[in-house]
Amino acid sequence: MAIKATFLGTGTSSGVPIIGCDCPVCTSEDPRDRRRRTSLYIEAGGLHVLVDTPPDLREQALAYRLPRVDAVFFTHSHADHIFGFDDIRRYNTIQREVIPAFGGESTIRDLQRVFNYISTECQPGAYRPQIDFRIISDLVNLGALTIEMLPVVHGPAPTNGFLFTCDAVRFAYVPDCKVIPPETLARLKGVDVMVLDALRHRDHATHLTIAQSLSYLEQIGAARSYLIHLCHEVAHAELEHALPAGVAVAYDGLCVQC
Repeated sequence: MAIKATFLGTGTSSGVPIIGCDCPVCTSEDPRDRRRRTSLYIEAGGLHVLVDTPPDLREQALAYRLPRVDAVFFTHSHADHIFGFDDIRRYNTIQREVIPAFGGESTIRDLQRVFNYISTECQPGAYRPQIDFRIISDLVNLGALTIEMLPVVHGPAPTNGFLFTCDAVRFAYVPDCKVIPPETLARLKGVDVMVLDALRHRDHATHLTIAQSLSYLEQIGAARSYLIHLCHEVAHAELEHALPAGVAVAYDGLCVQC
């Protein structure tokens, strides 16, 4: 095993169930239909990497017993991907070290604005995250693990996915996306695992539909593919039954090893 990925959350910005809804999915007894806000935990090359910090991060860390966080990578700065960032402070305490946070320039600037109390130093009497913000535009090497940015279109906010490579194994993760540019699509061809946005069947202005996602997955040709960021209009079992070979529906707590 070169890469182990745990899906901490697989839902859209509202989570599933959504507040005040009694639809069949929101009231489903299938645990796979309960979806926290989207996040991923990568273990590779002796490192533990977190992708995004949703509002559910504390609950996710407790549920899946995340032992440490060596680095955080951000896809973009929408609320459902950053508003659990303050809980990283617990890992500062556990590890007794500053934790690096990586992202595109606009994403890092937004994080520094929203969390303007964060610094690299611990102030006496204060319990705050200690973060080394790092702007990236292409790729980062962390020991044996390489993390490559994958620019995609997701509304006006600059957004990217990530391609994780360790020991020649390639794992791609694109949770929020409406269009995959040709340059990014070319970099994804033939990855070992592809994780892609698939909000619902109906069209959406900033997210891929299930049909659009499946079309991209056919072009990418990954050995294994997973759909993510699903809303409450999609029942896990029903969708899983309808998918082509090699494509599955991700769910909270799913571990993928490759």
